[in-house]
Amino acid sequence: MPNFYVIHNPQAGNQAHGDIISQIKHLRTIVRWSDTQYAGHAVKLAKNIANTVTDPEAVVLAIGGDGTLNEVLNGLLQTQREAPIPLAYIPLGSGNDFARAAHLGTASEALYHLKQTTQPQQLNVGRMTDDGLYQTTRYFINNLGIGFDALVVDHTNQSPWKKRLNRLGLGHFSYLATTLAAFFQQQAFQMTVMTGDQYQQFTQAFLVTITNQPFFGGGIALLPTADLTQEGLDLVIAKKMSFLQFLKLFMALKKDGSHLAHPNVTTIPLQHGTQIYVRDMQPGQVDGETLQPSTFGLTIDYQSYPFWL
Repeated sequence: MPNFYVIHNPQAGNQAHGDIISQIKHLRTIVRWSDTQYAGHAVKLAKNIANTVTDPEAVVLAIGGDGTLNEVLNGLLQTQREAPIPLAYIPLGSGNDFARAAHLGTASEALYHLKQTTQPQQLNVGRMTDDGLYQTTRYFINNLGIGFDALVVDHTNQSPWKKRLNRLGLGHFSYLATTLAAFFQQQAFQMTVMTGDQYQQFTQAFLVTITNQPFFGGGIALLPTADLTQEGLDLVIAKKMSFLQFLKLFMALKKDGSHLAHPNVTTIPLQHGTQIYVRDMQPGQVDGETLQPSTFGLTIDYQSYPFWL
């Protein structure tokens, strides 16, 4: 096994993973163990590893939820290195959408896979550069959302039910519990998409999600054909609709992907340098972590990164 530099979020999931944490700590090749202490700390820890570690056998092991994985990935990618450090992952979060898409299974199953892995694999990673209010560049492994799904994420992250369901091992249901309230709160908005020579305007956008893999919201199959191992990203746009239409669409979304044939749903494969503009203030989310409501002027790109899974 390689030499593991661990970044662990002790607040992830139900905070009751003592047995699996003990197993990981007994791995003989752990070189460094760091617990995160605040939101964004994993970015700083990953940057420090990327800037200081010269060990050719190094692998950064992120332990936590999708948000922890996102922070570690951003810390590694925001640092200039000749050879990137591979990233491993043990899922301990609420939704665990990346683990589902990467076929890692539970934390115990992911640890088993980790022990068997002998070389990294290249996975696709999305990148957003925002020319709007915040002037930021951020990477994502799952998805980037504007509008409805971002509002669901925001409500879920603030809901007391999330912690209660996490303690029961049912954290993924916390997303479902806030969906209906978010539907009535989220209004339609205008957006523009320019990808390659394709230019499209949407006046009644409701859900806008750039996805790198099939799942969001704790296992909802938004785009069943998406694949982490394939280069590229897809944009899924749903227009505002009646509540009855929404319920029918949501049931299809939970089953077999037939929602993609709905007349209110548009799917667009994105090319390098795609530009997306939203002029109204809207909620946003990246890999299940809330962004401050903002206007958006995004340039979207993608690249590969080595994962040790």
